[in-house]
Amino acid sequence: MIATYNDVNKVFSRNFGSERLYKRNYCSNLLYTEGILDFAQTLDAHWLIDTVISYMPDILKTYETEEESFFVVEIVVDKNHQGYFEIYREGWIGNNYHECISVAKQIIPFIDLPTKDNEEITTYKFFLELASVNPIVYTLLLSSEH
Repeated sequence: MIATYNDVNKVFSRNFGSERLYKRNYCSNLLYTEGILDFAQTLDAHWLIDTVISYMPDILKTYETEEESFFVVEIVVDKNHQGYFEIYREGWIGNNYHECISVAKQIIPFIDLPTKDNEEITTYKFFLELASVNPIVYTLLLSSEH
């Protein structure tokens, strides 16, 4: 089955809270919600979780230096299924407030997520929230679960 953007909307509409959290055995610093699992299974996009895990050292370093508790995980894909994956935060740099301070960004030559029919660019946003300080653990969730 090839997923459509309608399938994406269904995932977001049926996930608005989570009773259970999941984790990969090889990463104790990241939990993810039932909504993220649903997204990964429905769209065959388990790579989303693994990509976030691959940037956990950058996230943990940002926590150590900035004590940042909230990040946005964004995937941007165009009609040719090209785009990027980015993790960013908001905050102050000197006296200036920035809405997008990139922590990690990766250009991806092919993204297998569905795109919106009438738009050139489709954006997927997820949130990464601090769940525990000792040890430092973040939870990845759908925007509808926040």
